[in-house]
Amino acid sequence: MAPPSAISSWTVPSWSVVLPALAVVLLLTLACRRRGLPLPPRTLPLLATVSTVAFHLVPLTLVPASSRLWLAIGVDLLLVLALIRLLLWLVLELPGGLEWWRPPPELLVQLLLVAGGALAAVLLVNRVGRLDVVGLVTTSAVLTAVVGLAIQEPLKDLIAGLELQLSDDLRLGDLVEIVGGQVRGRVESLSWRDTTLRTSKGVRVVLPNTQVTNGILRNLSFSGAVSDCFDVGLDYDFPPAAALALLERVVTNHPLVLQDPPAEVRVKAFADSAITYEVQVWFREPSDGVRLNLRSALLQQIWYALNREGRSIPFPVRELQRRRPDPVAEALVASLPPQEGRLLLASHSLFADLPPADLDSLLSHSRPVLFTAGEAIVREGATGRSLYQVISGRVEVQKEVQPGHSIHVAELGPGEVFGEMTLFQGAPRSATVRALEDSRLLRVDRAGVRELLERDPDLLERFAQLVNSRRRELESLGDEEQQREASNLLEAMRNLFFALGGG
Repeated sequence: MAPPSAISSWTVPSWSVVLPALAVVLLLTLACRRRGLPLPPRTLPLLATVSTVAFHLVPLTLVPASSRLWLAIGVDLLLVLALIRLLLWLVLELPGGLEWWRPPPELLVQLLLVAGGALAAVLLVNRVGRLDVVGLVTTSAVLTAVVGLAIQEPLKDLIAGLELQLSDDLRLGDLVEIVGGQVRGRVESLSWRDTTLRTSKGVRVVLPNTQVTNGILRNLSFSGAVSDCFDVGLDYDFPPAAALALLERVVTNHPLVLQDPPAEVRVKAFADSAITYEVQVWFREPSDGVRLNLRSALLQQIWYALNREGRSIPFPVRELQRRRPDPVAEALVASLPPQEGRLLLASHSLFADLPPADLDSLLSHSRPVLFTAGEAIVREGATGRSLYQVISGRVEVQKEVQPGHSIHVAELGPGEVFGEMTLFQGAPRSATVRALEDSRLLRVDRAGVRELLERDPDLLERFAQLVNSRRRELESLGDEEQQREASNLLEAMRNLFFALGGG
């Protein structure tokens, strides 16, 4: 119990000092609200002001003499707490709002307030009440052990909560997965003891902070964009390039799908009854509800797009029936109609002077082939026994100037021919040719040319002149060199088609 001298000497600050301080706090509140800054604390200053005014207005005779000192200490403790809270706002929160540094976590502010209040309470009780609280606690070994054991787990959660709030790993509103994906939801609250998640089904999950920090945390909202992947199976008769283009067109046209990062569609696997495509899209709202709704909308739009193209989603059918091939797919790889094939071959100078019978003979040893964009049709240095004529699409001729680096040489379109040097000379491919888009080509084999030459050997010299003329277009040779090259070319073709029997 404090002596009477301590009671009589202890006074509470006058309300004439406290009221102006409260007015300053209210003015600061108005100024910060106008500028969008963190508002100063008002609850503690208001409570301290009311307590101080009441202490001075209520006659002390109404309070028992033994309680007056503790009442005064309580009022002063409220004033100290209000002052500490204002200092924390001034030193930590206001600079954070001004972007001088990162805004402090609420848990840190609360811990500093509690620590400052506890220290102030001990000092006030020790100074005024002449009661050594610290010594009382520390001298009791049993009490110290009990308290230490009791706060062990809560202290771990407190430190883990402070760690979570000080780091950038977790923020309110983030969509996260914790504990190996078993818990997934949006962060609803983060306190000194636990973290609360709200799942997509509305279930409230409360996890101790130590479980969050000790487990694997996946923050799905950290990058600002969330990805979703799903598979779509399409028929084998649907060419992959066309299927990829259709799927990409559907997903990129949806307003919720981001353009950056772009959506991606890939061939994933050849399944039993379908080609499986993997679709990956990016969207802003990190929510399971948005993700599932977006996937549902995209799958609906894919079905309608397939329906417009005359396609369908395949499924395993366990019945014996004759399969009806897709006429569109069959037409792409079927032999050319005779009239169309003759017109195509005759459109190039190499075969322009051949009679219809010879053109039909060549067509019997030729067939259309399909190549998708980026696919290599022939590679530089490879051997071969055929030439190609473009039916539809575009191809690019590339020449390797050094290992790993190629340059663009030419671009060929419908009607143009490449690979004749290899067919007529047996030489390795002189360049790499890649499809720039889905391209349909006519592949003419050496066997067809050999059959023509067996019927009319004079054709050999004319082919040699045409091939040599085409090579002169690609090379700058003098007259003497041209004659020598033409002679060498004719001899090489004679050896290839007659001496070696066509190779």
